[in-house]
Amino acid sequence: MEERSARIGAGAQQLGAAAASIPQRMLDLVLAAAAEPGSVTTLLGEPGSGKAFIAEHAADALVSRLPGPVHALVLPRPPRPGSGIASVFAFDFEGFGAEGDAGAFAELGPVEHARGVVRRLGERFAGDAVILVAPDIDDYTPQDLRVLEGIARSGGLRIIATARHVTPAIERIGHGPRVRRVAIGPLEPAEAERYLARLLGVDRIEAETLQYWTTAARGNSYALSMLALAADRAGEVRRSRGTAWVASRDGRVPGELARLLGDTCAPEEWGMLERIALAEPIREAALLRSLDTGVLARLLDRGMVVAQPSLGGSAVGIAHPLLGASIRAGLSPIRRIQLNDRIFRVLEEDLGALDPVQLPDRLMRLVVFGLEGGRELPYAWLWTALEFMARGGDPRLMLRLAQAIAAHPAADAAQTGSAALRATRIARLLGDDAARRAALARIAGILADEASAAELPESLRVGLVLTAIRERIREGGDSQAALDELDALAAEHGDAAATPVAEMIRSTRVHVLAYSGRLREAAAACPPLDTSPDLHTEWARSPGRAMAALILEQRGAIEEAISSAEHARALSRLGPHLRSDLVDVQGFCWLLGYWVSGSAETARRVYEALVAEASADAHAEAHYSGLVETGAVLLGIQEGRWGDAAMSAERLTHRLAEHDGYGLTPLVQAALGLALAVLGEAEPARRAIHAAGHVPPGLARALDGHRRMLLLRARQWLRDPGVVAEAERIAAWASDEELALIELQARHTRAYAAGACSTEELRRATELAGRVDPALGAALLGHLERIATGPGARSAASDPEASRLADFGIWLPLPPAPELTAREREIVLLAAVGYSSRLIAERLHISARTVETHLGHAFAKLGVSNRDELRGWATRHRAALLDPGNT
Repeated sequence: MEERSARIGAGAQQLGAAAASIPQRMLDLVLAAAAEPGSVTTLLGEPGSGKAFIAEHAADALVSRLPGPVHALVLPRPPRPGSGIASVFAFDFEGFGAEGDAGAFAELGPVEHARGVVRRLGERFAGDAVILVAPDIDDYTPQDLRVLEGIARSGGLRIIATARHVTPAIERIGHGPRVRRVAIGPLEPAEAERYLARLLGVDRIEAETLQYWTTAARGNSYALSMLALAADRAGEVRRSRGTAWVASRDGRVPGELARLLGDTCAPEEWGMLERIALAEPIREAALLRSLDTGVLARLLDRGMVVAQPSLGGSAVGIAHPLLGASIRAGLSPIRRIQLNDRIFRVLEEDLGALDPVQLPDRLMRLVVFGLEGGRELPYAWLWTALEFMARGGDPRLMLRLAQAIAAHPAADAAQTGSAALRATRIARLLGDDAARRAALARIAGILADEASAAELPESLRVGLVLTAIRERIREGGDSQAALDELDALAAEHGDAAATPVAEMIRSTRVHVLAYSGRLREAAAACPPLDTSPDLHTEWARSPGRAMAALILEQRGAIEEAISSAEHARALSRLGPHLRSDLVDVQGFCWLLGYWVSGSAETARRVYEALVAEASADAHAEAHYSGLVETGAVLLGIQEGRWGDAAMSAERLTHRLAEHDGYGLTPLVQAALGLALAVLGEAEPARRAIHAAGHVPPGLARALDGHRRMLLLRARQWLRDPGVVAEAERIAAWASDEELALIELQARHTRAYAAGACSTEELRRATELAGRVDPALGAALLGHLERIATGPGARSAASDPEASRLADFGIWLPLPPAPELTAREREIVLLAAVGYSSRLIAERLHISARTVETHLGHAFAKLGVSNRDELRGWATRHRAALLDPGNT
């Protein structure tokens, strides 16, 4: 028995620095229940809920709060079978038990045991108050429960016990108003964030990471700590600006939880847990019959396994998802193969004369366990399973199926080619370079074999050729050689005919040009905006339409771009074979259109819709692409949430460093450079700007106008003396590429940095403004006209153009203010363009009171007294930039 003072006991030490994050609501309930003398308080919760920690912490709190001397004693946990310890109470009472003789103590009956414990405690502590903490009483032997019942009936001690659930024996321990039961449920999201932040030594947890951890752990505090600490030990937890996040998206689960649990299980129990974890949920009668009912009953009683109602009966699974994942993570490759093969044999033997091809659920189970068990499966099973997954599913399983079909001797050329196409796409999505190269080698082999190539449907043969071309371009291949090959292919099929095959070739041409940064030529090659009545033609046009939308946005034809992307996305969802990659890219184009237009609220709604779609499907391809996360970074910039934008960009660049299938890294680095420059972090901003200068083939080249403008504005915030010259180079490039919006933005930045706008420059800007979205064009032109006026107009007390541009996500630089913190710079920038404290609070997800506190600190540092003086300070600085002689 361990005496407690103010220190935390061994069970609580696992949670270390998280002690202060115990939910106050739970602790208050326990303290209120256990305050009365003679009370019996039982904390109920699933394993790992933190109930033992709360019980011990509550006992410590009572020691310091109750009047007079109070002693807290923690009983040992129930002994395991084979430990050689027969009872929780068979220990040396430090001179007040049965004289240290466990054998003599065991000869007493439960009533005598209880009386002896109470008497010796009274002698030991001379009548002082005693709190007894009894962990896991639902694992007590019947003898120990009767001893505890006798201690409770004495009425002289406070008892705080823990259990998973109430049993009839536990109910007999105490009755009446002094007996209370407190349910220790899962942590609320806010509680989980405080808990994890304290554990990891940060102020907050990034939202996506918090959602992943709380969902995986179901709010279980022990499971949360295992996930967070294991990720931290593996070097996957990143910290920046007081925020922690997980860099990896693999969802790896630590095996520690399973290993700790394994120490409490008999070998046959652990073997069954492994089988159930691998096969859950187990619904099949054959698999259920293969489980030893005695072992299964013990696991059900211990709460490790649960039986839940399922369609047509019941399903058996591991009680906690994280526990199941931990068990699977701890399986060795050999053990995994053995278990999968064993499960497969049971399911196969149960088939009898049935053909599983007619039973989708049974077929998928057989295929999954067969592939993992190293079995050679019938070709019909593999092909049918892949067809069942035509509308989506686990991409890793889809890759395994496609690889198995592409290598199967029974597959014909068309089936091999289709599987190789699927394998190439999914391998690139997952970043599995070895699998992608193997699939491309298979494609090359089919095309090189005249007999095999002749067996292919023409659309599939062309699709294989186009896939090989696109992959070469993504790897930095010669774009002109690819275009020459496309010319030959188009001539072979009639370039003018708007057939699906011709449109496939056209889309690939657009893709090659856009990914190579040849945007004017890509725009000329884009499919017409009018929709074809033939759905197959529209499916073939979808990749080209995505590139067209990105180019239209940079030209300023925003409504056309949004309409094209939204329409193409809807059509890409139709048909028997869903192309999730096209849906995701079109969704990104849809979001980007509203970002360019300055429609922040609509862009936010689109972003949230894309996130909700991905969250609803654990296997959504959006989890792997980085497209939605890039949208989040750009939204942060548009809304002036620079800290959030920088954090999201840093997290995304770490992830893209491992795998960047769409070539987004330069664009994200450019956004990061701007965010860091606004926050006043000059050196990190310069590093990001440098990293954004290397642009391999990919979407960043298709969006090169936006990348260049983000970098230009970052240099503008850093007061780079080369801003004017760089703006002129971007304007010339955008003119050559016929990107009117980018040219207009570059000319605006040049004029602002130079403090002058000539008549000829204003004429060109007026022409460009007439080609782009009217509202955005008018905002940029209005500010250029102000720059073109004399010093008197520039020195006006207000600067409405700056506020108007901010509404479009174009933030003019603040005056030099190195004394401001990053958060103060965010708030000052928003306040200087007229945002109220309430709106700033909503934008930055903080309280209005916090905004006022930061503003007060900023006012003192800047020598201003209120918002009007703050706006005047910013306006005078801008006027001085435009007219160096203006004071």
